[in-house]
Amino acid sequence: MTSPVLSEILLSEFTVNSTLRRCSHLVQSFSVVFLYWFYVFS
Repeated sequence: MTSPVLSEILLSEFTVNSTLRRCSHLVQSFSVVFLYWFYVFS
């Protein structure tokens, strides 16, 4: 038996987690690109 509130909380948790994962992935690739440019132009 799952209450609607509980499922809402779980869903929001999942959404936040996926968003954070996407953001961290973006930051990671951006930092790699930044380091590459820095290396090339130094």
